Amino acid sequence: MSETPSDSDLVARARAGEVEAFGQLYLRYFDPIFRYLRTRLADAQDAEDMAETVFLRAYQALPGYRERGWPFSAFLYQVARNALTDHYRQHRPETGLTEVQNAGTPARALDEDLARMEQVAGLHRAMAQLPPDYQEVIRLRVLLSLPTETTAQWMARSEGAVRVLLHRALETLRKRIAERGERLDG
Repeated sequence: MSETPSDSDLVARARAGEVEAFGQLYLRYFDPIFRYLRTRLADAQDAEDMAETVFLRAYQALPGYRERGWPFSAFLYQVARNALTDHYRQHRPETGLTEVQNAGTPARALDEDLARMEQVAGLHRAMAQLPPDYQEVIRLRVLLSLPTETTAQWMARSEGAVRVLLHRALETLRKRIAERGERLDG
């Protein structure tokens, strides 16, 4: 049985012209990149299209790509953030947290859905008031459940800095929710 090749090996092979190697990177990272984009975009098809664009841009950037101590996934995340920046310049709305949360879940009773939508809308309003770094760390650590190590790599920060940032972000979010009198518990 052969070992799973590292990202570095796959990148080197892809840079040498082996398209299948980049295909393996695509299969390895499409889902996390798509899920990240899905938390930021209103439409699942837009998120899928943008994820494809991210991988196309990453493939086109391979000749100039250099490892600098960060994993390839951090490079993809940066490409995704840049694609989102381009997208926001066109003034498209972000997805509500409700759509992300309900994606792929079974249907519930209407009254439960309405109550949950009100709770999520309150959370969304409170999150929108947070600084961008706070919003980002909550998206990566809480919504996408990325490990601290990966979040740190993606945000180009130390793991300790991510832990502190997440703590401050959640504390600030909790205070904003309390100030608004929002209820987020069931």
